[in-house]
Amino acid sequence: MPRQASSAPPVRGRPRDPRTRAAILVAARDLLERGGLTAVTIEAIAQKAGVSRPTIYRYWPNAPAVAMAAFLEKTGAASAAASPGSALSALRAQLHALADAFAAPAGRSVAAMVAAAQSETELAKAFRNEFIARNRDATWALLERCIADRSIAEPDDMDVTLDLIFGPLFYRLLMGHAPITRGFVDQLLDTVVRARRRRPVQPPAG
Repeated sequence: MPRQASSAPPVRGRPRDPRTRAAILVAARDLLERGGLTAVTIEAIAQKAGVSRPTIYRYWPNAPAVAMAAFLEKTGAASAAASPGSALSALRAQLHALADAFAAPAGRSVAAMVAAAQSETELAKAFRNEFIARNRDATWALLERCIADRSIAEPDDMDVTLDLIFGPLFYRLLMGHAPITRGFVDQLLDTVVRARRRRPVQPPAG
């Protein structure tokens, strides 16, 4: 099943400079850690990063989107997903990084504000597009590696498997009834992996 096409708009005008993007994310991350999501405004980011407001808008549509992109990079989930070793170990490292991020002050601030936000607010949309979608993409790639090395059986529906992994995480995030910890994500991943292993793994053709 093909992954959903990216919703990112086509690049227009001058090519984007990765150094500028990095400076914007560093500024947004510092604001997020010091003052929470409410401190991450386009004006504050522009001043701290030493760029113009239009420059920021060339990369992201609004301040919540910048904040979520900065938070995603701060979690280390992307680098954890790309770590060497087995795909299953990389997937566990990615989920550990998410658990650690939400245990930190900035993560608790993000969780509280996302839980309180209406579904169609800029913040909720940014959380879905910048945080959830990008994590799902990374996990999709890791699951494909797990299938290739026969760590798990190929699922009938990859999206359902991703929902089984991320659904409980974001349920805890939004309901706030229990913390997201490394122990919890270990239990969650082990449950999903056991379920996938119950199906016989077919030997490769040929």
